[in-house]
Amino acid sequence: MTENADDVVEFDEVVALALAELVVGPAPRPIVRARVMARAFDRAAAVPGFAFRFDLDDDWLPHPVPGIRMKVLSVNRHNRYATLLLDVKPGTRFPAHHHDGDEECYVISGSVFTLGRRLGPGDFVHADAGTDHGELWTEEGARVLLVVPPEDYMPSTPPGPAESSGSSA
Repeated sequence: MTENADDVVEFDEVVALALAELVVGPAPRPIVRARVMARAFDRAAAVPGFAFRFDLDDDWLPHPVPGIRMKVLSVNRHNRYATLLLDVKPGTRFPAHHHDGDEECYVISGSVFTLGRRLGPGDFVHADAGTDHGELWTEEGARVLLVVPPEDYMPSTPPGPAESSGSSA
C-alpha cells in the first residue's frame, strides 16, 4: 500500500465495483428479460378502445381437431367475427366442413393444402358464407391467422378483454 490519498480512493472504487459484480451476479437470459418486460407492459394503463395480445401470452386453447391449438386474439360479436391464431402440428388433417359465415385464412408459417392448392407463408384464402370446404391438411405444420364467425369456433365463449362491441377506435 502507498501513502498517497489518491491511491486509497482508487482502491476503494475498485473494491466497490468488484463487490457490486458479486452481488448482481450474471446477466439474466434474454427470455427472462423478455418475460419481465412483458409483465411490466401488462401492468401499463389500459387504453380505452384497444386490446393487446402478446406472443408471450401463453393462453392457447385446445381445438376440437386433434393437433390444433388456438389463441383467441379478438372477438367482435356485433360484426360477427373472431380473429384466431391457429398452431397446427405436422400431419394434422382438418375435416371437410360447411361455412355458415365468411372465413378468411392467412398462412403465417408452414403450409396448408386446400382445394388442390398449397398455401405457404403470406398466402391467403377467402371462403364465402354458404360454401363447402373439402379436407385441409398440413405435412410440415402451420401457423394460421383465421377470421371466422365466433359461433363457428367458440359457441359458448364468454366475453373477455379482447371482446369488442363493434365500435371502432
